[in-house]
Amino acid sequence: MRLALSIPTFLLILNLGISAAAAADNGVRVIALFADKALLQVGDQQKIVNKGETFEGVLLESASGRGAVVVIDGNRQKLGLNQSIAGNFKKPDRTRMKIYPDALGMYYVKGEINGVATRFLVDTGATLVTMSGSHASRLNIDYRKGVYSSAQTASAVVPVWQIKLASVSIGGIELKNVEASVIAGDQPVDVLLGNSFLRRTSIQQVGSVLEIEKRY
Repeated sequence: MRLALSIPTFLLILNLGISAAAAADNGVRVIALFADKALLQVGDQQKIVNKGETFEGVLLESASGRGAVVVIDGNRQKLGLNQSIAGNFKKPDRTRMKIYPDALGMYYVKGEINGVATRFLVDTGATLVTMSGSHASRLNIDYRKGVYSSAQTASAVVPVWQIKLASVSIGGIELKNVEASVIAGDQPVDVLLGNSFLRRTSIQQVGSVLEIEKRY
């Protein structure tokens, strides 16, 4: 059952959360709960966080009206409404990112292409940042000016264009002139963050967590 809150009720909860946080030590607190999202307070910052999203270094793994599961440095903690984890959580280093797997073991991260918000699927097996023609159109990329070639898929030979993106960024890691490929049609479903970006960073897996750091 989806929990719906009226605007006055939500504002009341928000104000109560701010007051409670002001009296508490820095940490993580659940201010409000929804279906697949929660209003989290991390230190002095608040945000409605969706399932699978990371906020100030805290991953919201799941949420319902009964509680939320957060992941901090690989450690899971279940929290109920208005429950908190005491501590002093520093804001994450914006040139170093930790990406946690979703329930299927996939690594998604929010970022930008040419300044436009984009969600990436980290794919160390992809040679280039790769997207569909549909993605490119949404991002206002005139990919047909790129270098044309073709690729064999499971069902057909499809047109492919190789281009250069002015910028690709995740968190505080921004790279210029990133090689990419655009495949005609609607596949792949996700924009793949491939090695034309990843090889210009330092990337390692620590347990189940991917750590990506900007190189200087």
